[in-house]
Amino acid sequence: MVAAVSADDAPPLSPANIAASLLSVNIDGMQDLPITGLKMVKTGDKVVFMSNNGRFAFYGGKLLDVWTQQEIKDLPDIDRIAKRIDLSRMKLNIDDLGAVTVGHGKGIVLVFIDPRCPYCAKVMKDLQTLQARYTFKLVMVPILGQESQTVVVQLACQLASGDQTIRDAVRQRLLTQNYAGLPTDNPSHCNKAPLQKAIVTAKLFGLPGVPFLIAPDGRTHSGAPEALADWLDNQPAVLSAQPKKDNEVKSEKKP
Repeated sequence: MVAAVSADDAPPLSPANIAASLLSVNIDGMQDLPITGLKMVKTGDKVVFMSNNGRFAFYGGKLLDVWTQQEIKDLPDIDRIAKRIDLSRMKLNIDDLGAVTVGHGKGIVLVFIDPRCPYCAKVMKDLQTLQARYTFKLVMVPILGQESQTVVVQLACQLASGDQTIRDAVRQRLLTQNYAGLPTDNPSHCNKAPLQKAIVTAKLFGLPGVPFLIAPDGRTHSGAPEALADWLDNQPAVLSAQPKKDNEVKSEKKP
């Protein structure tokens, strides 16, 4: 059987590691504060208050979005900066996460999926009519148990081969959710680094479940949008008289 790949297999993620890597500083000490989601970080003679995921920091009397190096000064900045994930400003190469590319449009859309997630299948069906307008980057994270882990490891190892024909076959499997005939034994000589990076990034972004989408303008959406094209265009959703159904699969523990 394929060995499970989970957050435990990925490099350790901690506020100290995040602070050290993103701020290029040496951490002299750190203590939990009696405030949910906030850490006190000491670096030399300076003190920084930082969010648990390393994104927001109070430094020099300013509130900074560390990921994008932008200052949050006023209430409108919360929606414009803090509630978005601006990939264009981050030092993140999506392809390093083992992304599968669908489409060739100008706007880049990042989509975290589990191959066996039915709501992910809806997103992948909807995006196929938008390939001229957007480039979709599908990043796999296994959150639905052992069977998902087996599928993700096998597909990730095939992607790591670098063969374009194989990559095309993986993309087709994801778009159709057809995983028949995949091996079940542990692949040999497999580079799992992209998958581990994908899992760490999913943790960093605080994914509540899949699918999880990041639009070209940084807006995020947890679950399958009712109308993908409208959401990407930032159009208001049409109200329905029917009760809203769940449109995402949540993990028992975050990826």
